[in-house]
Amino acid sequence: MNKSELIKRKKRRRIRRIKRMILFTVMLLISTIIMFQIFDKIDRFNTNSYKEAEALTSNNENVTENIVEEDKTDKEEETVNILDNSGYLSLEDDINADDASKVLPETMYKWNFYREDGKKIAYLTFDDGPSEHSTEKILDILKQNDIKATFFTLGSSIEKNSRAQQLLKRIANEGHAIGSHGYSHDYSILYPNRTVDVEAVINDFKKNDEILKEMLGKDFSTRLIRLPGGHSSWKGTEPLDKYLKENNIWQVDWNALNGDAEGKDFPKEVLLNRLKETVGDQDVVIILMHDTDNKKGTVEYLQNAIDYLKSQGFEFRTLK
Repeated sequence: MNKSELIKRKKRRRIRRIKRMILFTVMLLISTIIMFQIFDKIDRFNTNSYKEAEALTSNNENVTENIVEEDKTDKEEETVNILDNSGYLSLEDDINADDASKVLPETMYKWNFYREDGKKIAYLTFDDGPSEHSTEKILDILKQNDIKATFFTLGSSIEKNSRAQQLLKRIANEGHAIGSHGYSHDYSILYPNRTVDVEAVINDFKKNDEILKEMLGKDFSTRLIRLPGGHSSWKGTEPLDKYLKENNIWQVDWNALNGDAEGKDFPKEVLLNRLKETVGDQDVVIILMHDTDNKKGTVEYLQNAIDYLKSQGFEFRTLK
């Protein structure tokens, strides 16, 4: 092979290498572009999938939150309904209750306790409770006799009694009437110089009303009150009477008693004799008694008192 032929062969080889290099470069470039396109699609797919998953998760979280909120709302409403259901019968639904707005103006406020029809009505009333032990025993006796009574509850007694809510609910559920005796029973606050402090009395009774609602439910209300010491014991009652009338509140004193308010815990025979004396020949008797634990005599005398009143022809009613 001559020199010229050798040069040509080398030249052809170099051209082939350059072509292969160019082809390789082109193929590499094409492959790179294709790979970038593939990776871009994968990335877009992953991004969209993530967003869809995130959206789905968010929706699920929202649904879950909504379900939780709805369930929470339902439970709150259910709780409110339970709290608002005191079980306390309204006057209209209570066959054992008389309308205080009709009875009191014709009897207590006129001090007239004789009926033209000769019918005899006894209203058993208990102040200062509920107590830890006596209230339950009194309720047991009333239940055994199928008799309803009116309980004038005291806020400070309720707060001191760990069983107060249970007892108040029993009083309501067994068809008794509930009135308010205020909160403090403190004469120095309510009646300074034996004169009614209207604002102090109103606030004292409002405080007890709030406690009763906490115990029995927001729908509980009573329009009956009994002033500690009684209405007729104090001076300056006219402004309070005006307030009570404007707010449809009826204060209830008494025209018969067993003497258990006099400090000493008398034996049942003494209490029964005092009851007989104060009932006398009256046709309507609103009887003052107490269901506190330091008045054990009242618990012991109660059955005898019921028997005596029945023997005198009395029917037992409540006031609302």
